[in-house]
Amino acid sequence: MARDLTLYWWGQSASTVGSLFTAIALPVIAVVHLDASPGQLALIGAAGTLPALLFGLPAGVLADRISRPRRALVLLDAVSALAIAAVAAAVAGDVVSIPWLIALSLVAGAVAVVTEVVYFLHLNQVVGADELTKSRARLQSGQLGAGLVGRLVAGPAIVAFGTATALAIDAVSYLLSATALLAMKPVAPLDRPPRTGPSTFLRDALVGAQVLYRNRFYRVLMLMLAVPVFTGAGSGALGGIFLLHTLHVPTGVYGLVGMAGGLLGLLGSTLAGRVLAPHRDARRVVVVCYFASSLLALLYPAAGGPLPLALVVAGLGIGVPALFGAVANIALSPVLVSGTSEDALGRVTATLHVYVGALGLLGALTGGLLGDLLGVRAALWALAAAGAAAVLLAAPLALRVVRAVPPPDEPAVHKAAAAVTP
Repeated sequence: MARDLTLYWWGQSASTVGSLFTAIALPVIAVVHLDASPGQLALIGAAGTLPALLFGLPAGVLADRISRPRRALVLLDAVSALAIAAVAAAVAGDVVSIPWLIALSLVAGAVAVVTEVVYFLHLNQVVGADELTKSRARLQSGQLGAGLVGRLVAGPAIVAFGTATALAIDAVSYLLSATALLAMKPVAPLDRPPRTGPSTFLRDALVGAQVLYRNRFYRVLMLMLAVPVFTGAGSGALGGIFLLHTLHVPTGVYGLVGMAGGLLGLLGSTLAGRVLAPHRDARRVVVVCYFASSLLALLYPAAGGPLPLALVVAGLGIGVPALFGAVANIALSPVLVSGTSEDALGRVTATLHVYVGALGLLGALTGGLLGDLLGVRAALWALAAAGAAAVLLAAPLALRVVRAVPPPDEPAVHKAAAAVTP
């Protein structure tokens, strides 16, 4: 198990570094090489979000019908490598265009949707239930650390070797991830119950929503997340303008502010294993961390004054919520696994991704509108205050549910969840 988890860690870390190369190279290709308009840049960004809304629920149904999650992940890595290599070749041959970048963003978004819902299924095969939290923390720490490395080296590499090489590095990173998966020890396929009668794809797709609705804690959790996710996306949409124009952060320092989120997120992943002790209810940790993250987001619009002070406050406004968010993200893993049957886990995860994706898309559009109407700083204050007010109201309700409903007994949960699974 330890060897397989280490292989998984290396594969995911390599893929994360490669993804940063593509994330930085795509805007350079669009703006510098293709002279893209703001509208075209928005289309490229929207193409990456759209698959989560269109294919999230079908991806959950597909994931819960997959008996060999590892094979699915290898196939997804191969598709990603092929798509990125094709665009790299187009860049090298000077035939790349905006539709090429939109297509790559669509493929990447679609692959990410399926990967995210298959991820928990595979991790559950690699480690036992008692090691899930610790393993999730280790993997997330690796991804965050790799992200920091990627941000440090991607820019200089693009300047030195060009955007085509940067994309090629990402393609190779996906192949390394696939190789790591293939090198892991074989595991028994998941036991999927036979499906009788006519296929009812829509009913299957809605099982995730049914499970979330029938679980009392899930209901209050989705209520608690709604406004902060919405307002966080709106604040993120205004972040570049706020830092570069309002705070007058130099372009060369701009990336360092965002690195605060990565560093403190890495710290949160490291601390999560200690916070989530075996005797501690992970649901309570989720609620407290989301509560703290939303309140501390009020630091971000407060940034101002001399540039060094503004940088510190803005960095804390990004990084401290990221620290608590990292702990909450890890705590959510045992909550989902213990509260959902194995054959519905993919659909529950997919439904959450669709829910968060839809709120994020609406929040980003609302953030831009508020920025135009109120000004950037006033819009950030309005969004942060709304998020804080929402968690102040929802957190006490969530904690009452935690006290009233004991942690689920695994066999009972599986039996109850199976009752809503077709």
